[in-house]
Amino acid sequence: MSKVSKCMCEECHYNKNFECHADGIEVRSVGDMKVESSEGSCCNTFTPKGMQG
Repeated sequence: MSKVSKCMCEECHYNKNFECHADGIEVRSVGDMKVESSEGSCCNTFTPKGMQG
């Protein structure tokens, strides 16, 4: 499995010093399910800080 080398979402529970510490992530498409750029995808593993992951 690939390691996530950078996470810029400071509000995520798994982000520690801009590194993702989740065991794994799930990336999904957003909107009409046709992804043509990174803006059309999202990390479905996101958990707000302070919440159990």
